[in-house]
Amino acid sequence: MPNSEESRPQKKRKMEESPSPPSLLSSLPDDIALKCIALTSRSDQAALSLTSKSNRSLIASSDLYKIRSLTNHTETYVYVCLRTYIDNWYILRRRKTLDGGSDLIPIPSLPAQPREASSVVVIDWEIYIIGGLINGVPTSDVWLLDCRTHTWRIVTSMGLARANVAAGVVDGKIYVLGGFMTDDYSCWVEVFDLKTQTWEFLPLEEEDIPLPGLIHDSVVWDQKVYAVDGRERTFYYSPSESKWGRGKGGHLAGNRRDWCMIDDLIYCVSSKGRVYWYEANDLDWCDGDGEPEGMLSNEVKGLDSLRWRLSSSRLVHFDVHSVALWEQDRIKFAYSQGRTHTRLIDLLPGARLTNSGSNILLFWDVTVGLYGLEIWCAEISLKRQGVEIWGNIEWSNAVMTIDRPLTDRYKVLYSASVTL
Repeated sequence: MPNSEESRPQKKRKMEESPSPPSLLSSLPDDIALKCIALTSRSDQAALSLTSKSNRSLIASSDLYKIRSLTNHTETYVYVCLRTYIDNWYILRRRKTLDGGSDLIPIPSLPAQPREASSVVVIDWEIYIIGGLINGVPTSDVWLLDCRTHTWRIVTSMGLARANVAAGVVDGKIYVLGGFMTDDYSCWVEVFDLKTQTWEFLPLEEEDIPLPGLIHDSVVWDQKVYAVDGRERTFYYSPSESKWGRGKGGHLAGNRRDWCMIDDLIYCVSSKGRVYWYEANDLDWCDGDGEPEGMLSNEVKGLDSLRWRLSSSRLVHFDVHSVALWEQDRIKFAYSQGRTHTRLIDLLPGARLTNSGSNILLFWDVTVGLYGLEIWCAEISLKRQGVEIWGNIEWSNAVMTIDRPLTDRYKVLYSASVTL
């Protein structure tokens, strides 16, 4: 009879060496397993991906997101890039508490320093970071964040270094407009083909139409990429027509920024802390001679409680090129407006606006005591009532608290809404 003391270690070794029993999920065919995973939340999928390589592979599969879309199980997440001295990229995640609300949770950040004056577009589950400034010098670099796995990779560089470009996606291709101070119509537009992973210049023929000044926003509507410059003028490029054109301008009052499109309506925020909306149809150039008519704007109703907070915010970062150009024009502006010491940070909106599905998100900062800083966010649902748009604050809370901030380094560079 074997010695019981000797047999115990042997039994223990056999238990350690024997493979763990397969999970129910791994025993299913991949197509069935994908359908099961598609019904789970993204947070549950993150936990599931840690259990095995096969599960990680299934969760990173593009087929999973097609199934989630077809079965109406997608979720919308907002990614935010902050200019800080530590983590740069965050995901806005809802709290699992009765009071609701959200927090900014850090994710792996761009391998290089975050670029100011970059532009961002979203295609499916990928965020593209296009151009920008590195130590004040424009770059042609393009980076991609895969939101399924929160991993980064470099994409084929543009043919020309650019900063502050208008960027948009039409028919699965990325179009970039401008981004450099020149009147060269031959390289003003570039297009990136996702299938071939190549960039191509698209020369403009309409040289009688002026080029915009410094671009601060862009939207896509009616298969056209629109650029908005510092004078609130709009210009567009139509890929289907290979046409460069002039659109209507906005109203300068309040210096509006962060244009975004939701259900054929354009929303933006002003330096006065008001949120405005436009009909997308108003982007088009009106027929006839002379300057185009201005776009008719309307204020979103029901947000009076946020106005002071938004107008007091200084959360927006202004890149060195924008500041330099402003300093060149400041004296002329100050003379026309009767102001002598207007700074760009005081002139333009200091809060940020982005979309989250069919809602809008507003970000602003609040100084706490002598050294503290809080970054706040509010989600606003929108409802049309006759000729008015009303906003309802679904939740509002501090999403990040900094005890001793370097206040000029905690700024929102950009944000992007991704559906997964």
